[in-house]
Amino acid sequence: MKGGTRKPISAGRGMEPTGRAGDGNRRLATLLVLVFFAVQLTRLVQVRSATGETPFLSANDRSRWCTIAALGIEGTYQIDRLLEIRDPETRRRNWYTIDLVRHLGRDGRLHYYSSKPTLLPTLYAGVYIAVRNLTGWTLMGEPFLIVPLMLAIVNLLPLSLFYWGTIRWMQERFLRESTWGTVAVGMFLCWGCFLSTFTTTLNNHLPAAMATGVALWCLDRMVLGDVRARWFALCGLASALAAANELPALAWLAAAGGLCAWFDFRKAVVWWLPATLPVVLGAVGTNYMAHGTWKPAYAHRGAGEYLGTIALDRPPATLDQAVADPVWRERLIAALRQAGYLDRPEASVRVGRRPGTLEVLDEASGTHLAIVWDEPSGRAAVHRWGDWYDYPGSYWTAENKRGIDRGEPSRIRYALHFLVGHHGIFSLTPFWLLAVWGTVRVLRTPLRPRVWLDRQFLVGLAIVAVSITVLVFYIVLRGQEDRNYGGIASGPRWTFWMIPLWLYLSGFALQRLEAGGRWPQRGVEVLIAWSSLSACWAWNNPWSHPWLYQWWLWMGWGG
Repeated sequence: MKGGTRKPISAGRGMEPTGRAGDGNRRLATLLVLVFFAVQLTRLVQVRSATGETPFLSANDRSRWCTIAALGIEGTYQIDRLLEIRDPETRRRNWYTIDLVRHLGRDGRLHYYSSKPTLLPTLYAGVYIAVRNLTGWTLMGEPFLIVPLMLAIVNLLPLSLFYWGTIRWMQERFLRESTWGTVAVGMFLCWGCFLSTFTTTLNNHLPAAMATGVALWCLDRMVLGDVRARWFALCGLASALAAANELPALAWLAAAGGLCAWFDFRKAVVWWLPATLPVVLGAVGTNYMAHGTWKPAYAHRGAGEYLGTIALDRPPATLDQAVADPVWRERLIAALRQAGYLDRPEASVRVGRRPGTLEVLDEASGTHLAIVWDEPSGRAAVHRWGDWYDYPGSYWTAENKRGIDRGEPSRIRYALHFLVGHHGIFSLTPFWLLAVWGTVRVLRTPLRPRVWLDRQFLVGLAIVAVSITVLVFYIVLRGQEDRNYGGIASGPRWTFWMIPLWLYLSGFALQRLEAGGRWPQRGVEVLIAWSSLSACWAWNNPWSHPWLYQWWLWMGWGG
């Protein structure tokens, strides 16, 4: 489909800044990013845990480092041996993480694995092997050398290039020759958004956000009339990478594909669609290599595949009492053997974390079952064990979860705090108020028969639709155990990948403010300063509670 009926909102007197002002702003963008790179590099070389024994900042990044080390050392995704490594002096398990799953491996034995998606740590394991071969350093021998170096390679360097490219894009697209606009965008990106905060830790949010931004840039090229095949292919690759790193970014993948198909269906089929396949195959393939199934680890939190039922005597008052009763336990095992679900009597029985669930395990024969008692029928359902987060000592039980990880019971309270409260998108980063204004500018188009030809309107509408979909997914559709604001983190990290989308919408507001006088610009500077306070608060460790949440607790208002 050819171009739209409305001229895109652009920089007005040409897309490129011209003359000395344009050259000066290009140099200014470079200077802002160079300062960012230098300051963040000083953070990287000082990364260390609270105990000072490792350069890992949380269970979240330790989980990924475990996979990288296991692949680099043993060529396996199993991390059992790493979890047992202890400091020779303190005897602490420095590699242990709560972000674990446990299931039967191909050898029929139970093994521990990282609960994180497999594609990213697999790629990073390749980086680790290359660095190890070049330097001779290892994660076990020189962790304080190799971890900062790898973080510089996979986090800081690509993020700095992404920031520079984004500032230049915003300059050309919205800000013309505005020095104020260049500084505003650069200061917000470098110091006011949470991507910068997470430079010092291995995470999925940075690559997802960068991939989202690249895909959006490709779509914007199409908005401006450049529909060469390269942009369709790059958009497909980037949007697939975003979805591989952030599950809700599947909404962005679908939106990007739909927009490409609407702009030029043939190029979408010939270029966009095939470009997504390497990422899809990589994500699914590495997951199968790790877990022996196409379903990712986080999808294994239920009873598992249903196998049938067995007749079972009514258990004592509680399942704990039932398991402690040897007579009742023997009857359970006998019933399972009689029904053909269990071969040997030497099986262990344990109470699971889900109500009414028992775990029956015979590791010698590779049999792992979930028994779910049904009170009305007097029978018990037999499932192939499917709750990979349920194992002895698991953090993810009602008894072991602490603080914010217990989840917020009230959806209304959760929505308020997620948007404008102690973990709020707008309360921590009020700069996003500009995105709301920019949305109004983009979507404020007269109703007319051919509005669907307006590409800029469609891209803006897609961003709004994706944002609403993601917020509904996290706020409305998740159960209490998942309503935890992303756990202990300095901001609403599940939304970080949408930062480029919201910055794009903010550009339409900044374009208006660029010539709007001194006081509106001072207001934007206050928004950037407040956002920078939130983003830089967790300077030493991004896996810390937001300053608003800490203040909330200090005031005694509860979580």
